[in-house]
Amino acid sequence: MPSDAQTTPAPGSAVPGRQASSGAFLHSVGIVTLMTLISRITGVAVQITISAVLGATRMGDAYQVAWRLPNMLRRFTAEGTMTSAFLPTLTEVEARDGKAGAIAFVSDFMGSLAWVLGVLCLLGILFMAPIIGLQMLGKLAPGQPLLEQLRAFGTVLAGKANFPPDVALAEGIARLMFPYLVLVSLTACMAAVLNLRGRFALTASVSTFFNLTFLAASWACLQLGPRAWHQPERAALLFACAVILGGGVQVLVLLPAFRRLGFRLGFHLRLKNTDVRLALKRMGPGLLAGGIHPLNVLVSTALASQLGYGAQVVLNNSNMLGELVLGLFAMSFATVSLPAMSRQAAEGDLPGVRTNLSMALRGTAFLAIPAAVGLAVLAYPIAAFLFQRGQFTPASVHWLAETLPFQALGILFIATVRISNQALNALKDYRSPAQSAVLQFSCNIVLSLLLMKPLGTRGMALANSLSALVGLFYLEWRLRHVLGQLPYRPVLTGWALFGLGSAAMGLLTVFGGRLVDVFTYHGFRGTGLRLFPLMAAASLGYFALVKMLRVQEAEELIAMIRRKLRSTR
Repeated sequence: MPSDAQTTPAPGSAVPGRQASSGAFLHSVGIVTLMTLISRITGVAVQITISAVLGATRMGDAYQVAWRLPNMLRRFTAEGTMTSAFLPTLTEVEARDGKAGAIAFVSDFMGSLAWVLGVLCLLGILFMAPIIGLQMLGKLAPGQPLLEQLRAFGTVLAGKANFPPDVALAEGIARLMFPYLVLVSLTACMAAVLNLRGRFALTASVSTFFNLTFLAASWACLQLGPRAWHQPERAALLFACAVILGGGVQVLVLLPAFRRLGFRLGFHLRLKNTDVRLALKRMGPGLLAGGIHPLNVLVSTALASQLGYGAQVVLNNSNMLGELVLGLFAMSFATVSLPAMSRQAAEGDLPGVRTNLSMALRGTAFLAIPAAVGLAVLAYPIAAFLFQRGQFTPASVHWLAETLPFQALGILFIATVRISNQALNALKDYRSPAQSAVLQFSCNIVLSLLLMKPLGTRGMALANSLSALVGLFYLEWRLRHVLGQLPYRPVLTGWALFGLGSAAMGLLTVFGGRLVDVFTYHGFRGTGLRLFPLMAAASLGYFALVKMLRVQEAEELIAMIRRKLRSTR
């Protein structure tokens, strides 16, 4: 007898002749958001630990540069790109060849992907020195123009000079962490299969296991081994080892559920398989689209190496807090909407695709807009509460707080870009997201060069935000071409109402913050006792405001909470 996982459509997906209900869609999003919240909180704990030990210093910059490369490639090959290419292909194979064909395809694809990534890892390890050197140009010829820094880089590559200690240290750490790319990509493959079967909770929580493993391994090494708190070089190497250990744990967490569905890991290169080649081909144009945001961050931080020590850490922490909001809302809606839109597109149900796209865009904005406003308004107390300890000094906190509002500005744009990319991928249009990515990348370079000197790290964050807006305009133009019409009215109406409620919330938050003196640091406990009640009051105020405006999402959320409360009685 088939299991429920094999016969029941994923929550939020369409069944033939019927569109997914918004209640089921929001229920699935709620599960993913809750699990993602736990994951992001533990992720913040990881970043707090790293910042406290390494600080906004030479060593902190070296570690962040080393970590950024495998993390960026993870975004290319794992999160968005691979899933967006793999899921539609798997849906087609299963519809054509049944479950047995789907199992064989998954095994062949995962084996081929592992081989391709293994070669990529080997090349990365061999050529890590120039890759890291290019990211840290500002350390090769400090204070010199960009052209002089490029000349210094060429001199090093020609063997006439050695990399500075900062670059050499980052190179060694990056080599140690680089195999994480293979582990996390296999995890993403299994997660995509589980999402297709409606197993959203486990896949959304897998990053939590990585974070907890990292924290446990780091704490054990720092406490039980040689004291490394005051030896940053040793601590950075321990953190790199913890990354690899966490990647292995992620694979082991998903593997049992993956096997229970009848699927299995593959270890053979099957490039002759036409379906595998099709999925890999679809990944090609999506490489830029799926990872454009981290690629933009990479460009910004490479240029920011000219801004002095600590700029890399400040930008990374700023981006991490922005990703906290994006991960909670944009990725949750994108995760749930892609299987649904893929099924509807395969059935030719374009009205269903438009409905799911509208729900995803409105649902994301409903939560992302007030979160972005709150992040901008409470930038200083949030930065101080999270990071002011150890080697992360009060001056570094103020630096981070000045950068956060510019990071928050782009949250809605980046979130909308991600969901729009998912819709185009579901419709088998892989070129438009790639073209948008090239446009965003080009704009980010130009804007970064223009804004870096007058605004510093604030200019880097602002360049990311504005380039995402440019890419969004292009994607919406392409979506209108593919879908014929877009749900402009419900989406823009929702955004206007959410923006109105968020603006009022922001003003109330500033007034309340001054009343409780949250904008002065009172220590970890004192700041927390002021910050969290204020955030809770601001959230309740926002929901009350949008409820008064009769926003559909607020009413559905309240109805869902009431159903949950009744079911527990």
